[in-house]
Amino acid sequence: MIAKRFPRWAILVSCAVICFSGCGSEFKMAQVSGTVTVDGAPVGRLQVLFEPQDRGQPSSLGFTQPDGTYQLRCTSGQDGAVVGQHIVRVTPIEVDDPAGPPLTIPEKYNLSSQLTFEVKAGENTLDLPITRR
Repeated sequence: MIAKRFPRWAILVSCAVICFSGCGSEFKMAQVSGTVTVDGAPVGRLQVLFEPQDRGQPSSLGFTQPDGTYQLRCTSGQDGAVVGQHIVRVTPIEVDDPAGPPLTIPEKYNLSSQLTFEVKAGENTLDLPITRR
């Protein structure tokens, strides 16, 4: 009887370990938030992506609200970003907007981003003033 239960128990434990591993259990995390402005005005519907320079660590992303604020969340679902140095990218979220053409963000803030930020233990704030000129 125990022999039949052990495999199910082992499978359940393995699944639990896999499900709860990721950003929080393997990596030190910290809270990151801020405000994105474009040409001085807060902008919603942008994606803010933090990519760790250590490629073995998970990325984090956040989406700006109408007031331009964002909070990062790790790709596995835990709030924050991995402590360490990151490349920061800002891209518009692709949505159909009858109000006008989509907002463009210069490549120096996304594909060719040179923006970096060191996430430290505790709470971090990174405001991102983007200029399109």
